[in-house]
Amino acid sequence: MHNYCFHTVCIFALCLLLMSCGPAPQGERMPIPSATHSQSTSGAATTRAASATPALPAAAAIDVTKKPLLKAFFRNEPDANRLEDLYATTRGKVQNLSVVSNCNLDVLKAFVATGWTPVILLRRSGKGGLTTVMQYDDADQQIQIGNPLRAQRKGLRTRAGQTLTYSDFKKEWATGSGNKCVLITPKKLDEISIHAALKKYFPKEQVDRIQVRSR
Repeated sequence: MHNYCFHTVCIFALCLLLMSCGPAPQGERMPIPSATHSQSTSGAATTRAASATPALPAAAAIDVTKKPLLKAFFRNEPDANRLEDLYATTRGKVQNLSVVSNCNLDVLKAFVATGWTPVILLRRSGKGGLTTVMQYDDADQQIQIGNPLRAQRKGLRTRAGQTLTYSDFKKEWATGSGNKCVLITPKKLDEISIHAALKKYFPKEQVDRIQVRSR
């Protein structure tokens, strides 16, 4: 009798347990990722894409004494109140010349790192003069400018030319060239080739703002 009651209670308890569980829910969907998660994933992808662009070298220099075209240009240096005037005034004297507009300091640094010497117009106390960007150094936050002919006489090791802080240089360059530069090269550079060089260091939308007039 005792065993019969015990088995009856166990069977009754088992039936109650099965009824409480019920059938599995139908049509259950996977949870939708939150907007915050989606944004963080997108942000991570953007960061990875940005990091794919190599950074500019921390320092670079050009031996302007080994640039015969630049030396010839400064030997017969034309007067220029505006840098873009060189496009017309040097016709017949300089074969390959590119006027690059909408530049900034980083673009000049990219040209130096590529091996192209930017010619710029600086203006101080109302007086303007043509010069070249010869060297830059992020550690010192300084840029070296100079005339290739003077560098030839004095030698690069004497730091021929003038060294300016980045902030002073940008002020004098903005009032002189208006953030423009000129590239004088053995091979003609057009907008496509200049943009291709800059895309190694900058995103496409920044490079697309750079305008080039070349011959």
